[in-house]
Parts: sequence; C-alpha cells; structure tokens
Amino acid sequence: MKPLLKNPHLCLRRAFTNPFSSTPPAAAASSDYLHLHQAETRIRTLCEKPTSQFTEAVSIFEKFVDSNLTPCGSTCNLLIGALTKSKNYSLALKVYNKMIHVDILPSFLVLSGLIECFVHAHKHDFAIGVLGMMVKRGFSVNVYNVNVVLKGLCTNSEVDKAMEIGRVLGRGYVVLGVCSFNTLVNGLCKAKRLEEAMDLRIEMEAANCSPNAVTYSCLMDGLCKEGRTDEAMGLFEEMSLARGLCENGKVDEAVMLFDRMLNDKTCIKPDNRLFTVLIQGLCKEGRLDDALGIHHKLVENGGGRDMVPYNILICAFLETGNVKKAMEIWKQVLQLQLVPNSFTYSVIINGFCKFGMVNIAKGILLRMRASGVSPTLIDYNTLIATLCKDGSLDQAKRLFHEMKNANCEPDVITFNSIIDGTLKAGDIQSSKDLVTDMVQRGLVPNTQTFSILINRLCKLGQLEDAKNVSEGMIASGCSPNAFVYDSLLKGFYSRGEKDEIIKLLHKMAAEGVLLDSEITSTILMCICYVSEDIDFMDLLPSFSQQNSEVSNITCNQLLTRLQKSHPSIA
Repeated sequence: MKPLLKNPHLCLRRAFTNPFSSTPPAAAASSDYLHLHQAETRIRTLCEKPTSQFTEAVSIFEKFVDSNLTPCGSTCNLLIGALTKSKNYSLALKVYNKMIHVDILPSFLVLSGLIECFVHAHKHDFAIGVLGMMVKRGFSVNVYNVNVVLKGLCTNSEVDKAMEIGRVLGRGYVVLGVCSFNTLVNGLCKAKRLEEAMDLRIEMEAANCSPNAVTYSCLMDGLCKEGRTDEAMGLFEEMSLARGLCENGKVDEAVMLFDRMLNDKTCIKPDNRLFTVLIQGLCKEGRLDDALGIHHKLVENGGGRDMVPYNILICAFLETGNVKKAMEIWKQVLQLQLVPNSFTYSVIINGFCKFGMVNIAKGILLRMRASGVSPTLIDYNTLIATLCKDGSLDQAKRLFHEMKNANCEPDVITFNSIIDGTLKAGDIQSSKDLVTDMVQRGLVPNTQTFSILINRLCKLGQLEDAKNVSEGMIASGCSPNAFVYDSLLKGFYSRGEKDEIIKLLHKMAAEGVLLDSEITSTILMCICYVSEDIDFMDLLPSFSQQNSEVSNITCNQLLTRLQKSHPSIA
C-alpha cells in the first residue's frame, strides 16, 4: 500500500465493490499528508500519556475530519479504544459518529467498546445493533460482548429481550458461559419468573455449562422470597449433591441417590430437573442406554412432557452416530404430540447434514416451518453448506432465496458457501454478482471469502483475477494463509509462470509463512518443473526454521530434497 494514501478504507470499499479488479488509490498532497501525520502522532501521544488529555485529542481529530483530512483507521480505533477504556463514553460516541461519516470501518475492539458505551447510556437497542454489525462483518462475537448486553438488558428489566439475544447468539455465534446464564437466571428471578429460571438452569447443564454457587444462590433467593423455602432447601441439598456427583464422574452414586429419593418416602421426590441432571450426566459418560432407562422412569412418573431431556438424548445419539436411535426418540416426540423447540430442530438438522442425509434434513426444515418455528440463520447455513458441498447448487440457491424471503438475513458464512458452490460450478459471473450483493448488504468479506475466491479462480485458470483478489485481501488487512499461497503457486505452475513462482516464494519468506506439508509439496512440484538453465538455488529464499511447524520440513531440508530430485540445478 502506498504511504500517501489519504484514506485506505475508502480504497478498500471500492475494491470490495468489485474485488476482481484492481483500482489504484489516489495520493493526497504531500503537505496535507505531513500535517495529517503530525496530527495522528499528536493524537496518539495524548492518548498514551499517563494523564491522558482526551478532550484535546478529540478536538484535533474533529478539526482534521472537518477539513476533509481523515486520520487513518488505526489512529481512530486507538482513540475510541482509549476513550472507552477510560469510560469517556460520550466522547467515544462522538468520535465514532465522525468515523462512520467518513467511511472508516471500526475495528473489532472499537465495536466492543461501543457496546459498553451504548449499554452505559441505556441505549440497549443500539448495543444490540453493534452485535449484529459484528456478525455481519464476519467478526467472532465473544462472550464478554454478549454478557455486557445481557447485563444491561436485565438491569433495565428487559429480561425477555435478554433471553432472545442469549438464545439467538448461543446457537452458533458464541458459547454462553456460566456468567451469561447466571445473568439471565438472576434477571428471571427478579422478574418473579422462577419456573423459567429453574428451567434455564437445566438448559445450562444441557449446554455443558455447570451451574455454580451464584446460580444456586439466585434460585434459592428467588424461591425464599416467594415463600417456597422447602423447595429452596431441597434444591440446595438434593440437586446440588446429584449435580456434584455427576460432575465428578460419580454417576453410579448419583443413580443410587436418585433411586433412594424415588423409593424412600422420607426423601423429597425427584422432579423433572433432577431427572434431567441425571440423564445429562449419563450421556456425558457415554451411558446412553442407562440414560434412556432414567428417561423411561421420568415418563412413568408423569414427567415426559418436557422437551429438554428429549433434546439431550437426541443430541447424544447423533453425536455417537446412532441416527436410528435418535430418530426413534424423535418419532416418540411426535407421537406424544409434544412441541419440539428450535433447539430440537437445529440439533436434528445439523446431525443429518453431518452424516450427508441432506434430503431428510430438508424435510425436517419444512416441518419446522410448518409447525410455526422459524429456522435460525445457523439452520440455513448448515443446509446451504451441505448442499453446496454435495454439488446441489440449484437447491442451495433456492434455500438462499427462501431465507431472504423469510426475513432471515444471510451473513458472511452464507455467502461464502454460495460463492464457493457457484465458482465450483464454473459460474464466475454469478459469483461476482454474489460478492456485489454481499457488500451492498453491508457484509465485509473475511479471510475465508478471499481464500475461496482465490482458490476457485486459480483452478478455473483466472490467474489475473486471483492476483487482484489477493491484493485486495492484503489491502483490507487480511493476511493470506497457507491455503491461499498454495492455490496461487499451483495456479502459476499450471501456466508455467516461473517468475511469478519465485516472486511469490520470496514474499512468503518475507512474511514468515509456515512451510506445512502441502505447501512444501507444492513448492517442490513448482521448482522441479522449471528449466535447468537457471541457478534457482541462488534465487530461492530462506525460510526461517523457527517459523516452521514442528511436523514440517525446513527450507534446508526442502533444498536437499530438491538437489536429489533435480541435481542439475544444484
């Protein structure tokens, strides 16, 4: 990238609009660049001082933006990061508003800080919007971001919205932790929705997240405030003991405790939650037949209407590859006229796709929609990816359009699957249209997008387009991985472009690319193909042994093998 770029993010935006072409950016006047560089240095200095002078830093930033001289993205991101870290939320939002008006894309850290700003300002819908922006731009939302939003919503008595956010993001975007669940449990308890809070504790265990002392404290406090002290004590004595036994691998002791509670008239009778705890513990131990036995007892005791144990069993059998047994349980659910929830459908769809049974998975999706349960983005993505992998591109595209009509907005993962399938079918123009559609929706191509484009274009012999995309990848701040370099090397090899091969090898060496087995094999193939009248030993770069993976060969070993296979160029 040229050093005098006025705004590299604007150039990136143009490149994304047409990633198959390379448009050189315009350079700013040298005097403007000098002043801007000095301003950026000053802003950084002010932010990094022990007694940070944020007001002056923001003033300098605004002055240059208003003069149509935009500081680079890294300076803007540093400024917002420093402001949010110091809890200067109003100033951070002020800078952010300026950033978006001059088309600077905020980094992941900036977006994380914005979530805190909006929650602190009680603008929770904006905070949720930032989470959505993270997903759209292909960032991995972390549990900390989610927890900040959940806590803000629950504190503001918006527990329904918090539950919805938790369920949506918990299905594929982020793994909710004990802190996330505790926030929701506490919110439900404060809203006097104790049964839902107790059910959520069971969902925690189904999600392999063990309730802790805080969880039980919230539940017991809620029960006591409702005058249900006996239940609170029973929860403390029996449930915590059973859970503790299961957690420590003492499932047999937990079963014995369960049987005693079931048969001893002096004990509190196990409720659905305890049955579920035991079923979960047995499934974790791989004792699925025993888990089924406990579930039969649950049904006999009149508690077979709860979907959570069924979800646990279906998931466990699918994970072990026992599709037949999973389907038997599914049929039992339908025969009992139970109402499967979104989690049930998602588990089954994912399981069938995993085993290549995509037609059955599509049938489950149709049933899901007919029952009034809306498929999630994860459900659509799972099916679309499987269909594209199987070469059923037309079906994948139909599903792609269906999800848009169902108001389920596709994300970067959706587009990556469709783009890959389209290029795999050799339809370059349609893939260009898809990338354009993707960018127009505000989605930013990620490393996977670039890797797919470069790999498929190389295989189709479109090397110029592949090179342009790789340049756009670097300009966007995404580092090419071994897969990308391997694709380019094979493309150059297929066209006999020796100079490009050597140039790319030097670039790889300069960037410290790891020599894994696939890349090594490709390098050997490329070099051994080259004519014998050039001393390539002098042209080859040296790859650092420290940068090579332990299981892979070093550059010296590569050259030794090269000498043996092609002694005339030694």
